[in-house]
Amino acid sequence: MIYLVSHIVLLSGFGLLLKDAKNRGHRLNPIGLVNYSTAFILACFLAFQEGNLGFTRLTFAFGLANGASYALGFVLVVAGIRMIGIIVTTAVIRLSMIIPIILSVFFWNERVNFHQKIGILTALVALPLLAMKTESTTTDDHTKERQKSKITLVIVVLLFINSGVGHLAMKGFNEMCPIDQKPMYLVFLFLVTTIPYLFVCFGKRQLPNYIELFYGILIGFCNITGSGMFLVALDYLAASIVFPVSSSGGMLFTTIVGVLVLGERFNKMMALGVVLTSISLVLVNLGLG
Repeated sequence: MIYLVSHIVLLSGFGLLLKDAKNRGHRLNPIGLVNYSTAFILACFLAFQEGNLGFTRLTFAFGLANGASYALGFVLVVAGIRMIGIIVTTAVIRLSMIIPIILSVFFWNERVNFHQKIGILTALVALPLLAMKTESTTTDDHTKERQKSKITLVIVVLLFINSGVGHLAMKGFNEMCPIDQKPMYLVFLFLVTTIPYLFVCFGKRQLPNYIELFYGILIGFCNITGSGMFLVALDYLAASIVFPVSSSGGMLFTTIVGVLVLGERFNKMMALGVVLTSISLVLVNLGLG
């Protein structure tokens, strides 16, 4: 169980550390560059260590697609943190896993069980609630709030679709590519995520300072070790336990830290959306693995 708890804490660290860095006034682009550069270097090291540098066209394509999703996802996460906070942003990203679940029915003839169907319906109810913001009663503020609400809705939709595409690329790789090509898949993934931030940071002359370097390496460490802990947890616990506890536990941990430590606030509709998200995540993960 310690591996599962470690996975939940570490993987939640990505968004929580970004939120903390933003609250402290640090630049997020250099942090993103260091984060993905660290992951790219480690992926290259893993590929050379295993000595398997071969790859198929599908591995290359899925890696590029997933990398593009990660690169755009970082921008959307930053926008989400500014507009709706890390808790709601995390909820939207986690709900996006219903996209590959639904499309797997058509692409790989997988079956969706009863619990997953209820979970998908619950997710569809939760999504619009997560995009709701309380509007002001004054005329001028009311107009501004309506504009913000529209922007919020766009961010939520883009986050959901983009994250779903990333999950679908991962699913496609697992279904259609040799598993021993995973190191090269990760190399292509993090290469694509690193290049845009190189151009952005050098173009804006935003080289990371020591604190941003620390944040970037720490976030990269959380991403990589968190995923590793998940795989180890599957060796000791049943998948029927690991998948739902991982999803709902990560959502719960992010919510607790976001509210108590980072000072996140949201209205009743958003709070209901977060609760429904946690329920949906448990249901859609039942039977996975």
